[in-house]
Amino acid sequence: MNHSKLKTPVKMGYGFAETGITAVQLFTQIYLLKFYTEIVGLNASLAGIALSISVIWDAISDPLMGRISDHTRTRFGRRRPYIFIGGILLSIAVLLLFSPPEIASQLGKFIYLLSVYLLVNTAMTIISVPHIALGGELSFERDERTSVFGWRLFFSNIGMLIGMIVPAAILQSLGDETAKENIITSRTVAGEIVSLVILVSSIITFWVTKGKDKIQTDRSKQLPFFISFGSVLKNKMFLVLLFAFVIATIGRTFNSAIALYYYEYRLGLKESQVVINILLPFFLVLMLSIGFWVWISKKIGKKIPAFFGVFGLGLLTVIVYPLFPYGELRPPLIAAFFGGIFAGSILIMDSILTDVVDYDEFQTGEKREGLYFGIWKMGVKFSQAFGIAITGFLLDIIGFQNGMTTQTPEVGFRLALIFGPGVGFFFIFGSIIFLFFPLTDAKHIQVQRILTKRTLKKETR
Repeated sequence: MNHSKLKTPVKMGYGFAETGITAVQLFTQIYLLKFYTEIVGLNASLAGIALSISVIWDAISDPLMGRISDHTRTRFGRRRPYIFIGGILLSIAVLLLFSPPEIASQLGKFIYLLSVYLLVNTAMTIISVPHIALGGELSFERDERTSVFGWRLFFSNIGMLIGMIVPAAILQSLGDETAKENIITSRTVAGEIVSLVILVSSIITFWVTKGKDKIQTDRSKQLPFFISFGSVLKNKMFLVLLFAFVIATIGRTFNSAIALYYYEYRLGLKESQVVINILLPFFLVLMLSIGFWVWISKKIGKKIPAFFGVFGLGLLTVIVYPLFPYGELRPPLIAAFFGGIFAGSILIMDSILTDVVDYDEFQTGEKREGLYFGIWKMGVKFSQAFGIAITGFLLDIIGFQNGMTTQTPEVGFRLALIFGPGVGFFFIFGSIIFLFFPLTDAKHIQVQRILTKRTLKKETR
């Protein structure tokens, strides 16, 4: 149990792996489906089936990986070996994903996408679940944990920028953005860059966190997987936090999926304008806001800032997005500035989850960070799938015409209602649920004191 104050390079080194992890996630989420349907020539329904199977496996495998890392004992630690191995596998898998061979049949293309994307998601699980669990174990101090997850979110946003901008920038530099050869080249080169990023970032994290992954497990208190899994889902404190975060994540996914439709068909803005003038400033402000949220959580605790951050984001979304005038960049840019500030509060949620794990250890005597974070990530992935499904359903309901370069003003107004009050509802609802989270800062401090005494008694025996 680490009570010492972590040096900034260690916290930065830990968070650095998130750059590659998030870059892969954004790169595949934005570009994969279009690449395989329009360039590789795979039928859209078959591509959707392949991606759905892979995502379901990804979600199911998260708690399994968490359980495995919880019970791993090596001289390198119980989390770090998976960060190293997962980084190498993920690097190779991304290269294969965007460099498919020439395959004539639809079945062959389907099998290739399914196989390689299963490998991508398996490798992602191997690295990401132990990595986020390690963040809760680097320090036992509450404020230090918030700082650790702040650095993780900071590098996650750098990964978002890489996964989102690099492929588009390469394609733009090649000239004709509609030429098939240029699209193939841009995706292949971007895949090589993202592959290098995940490889380098995972190795750096593995190296920098050396000696910080020393927690030993007491095998006499280890429960069978399904019993342990069930006991976590009976933890009402965890369920409140998970439910609040899942609801907010549906809103965040809903926002990402509908954004380009809203900006193009409601505000008349081009994709390049949106990426450079709105999304890029949003992520930059979000990264800069992380220090503020770390500071304020140290001053007044975690619960109040987390609530007001998510609630403020929801209120802003509900009010402003239906009101923006057509063709103007300045109003959505101002909203992106304030939205970036509010969105930075999300780091506190991950930090609060480590407090819940402390409370679980207080009750059970077993350290189960991996299982908790695995179930946490599973819930997030299912909520992302649900958010995407809602988007497609609502686009049909409001009369959106696929393949049309223009939409009716009525469709634009309905998009504004979805992007504004529709998205904002989930943020506000999630924040209200979070108000029922029962673990106070004072109670958690008391739990940590008891855990510290237990540790000292073991060490003196």
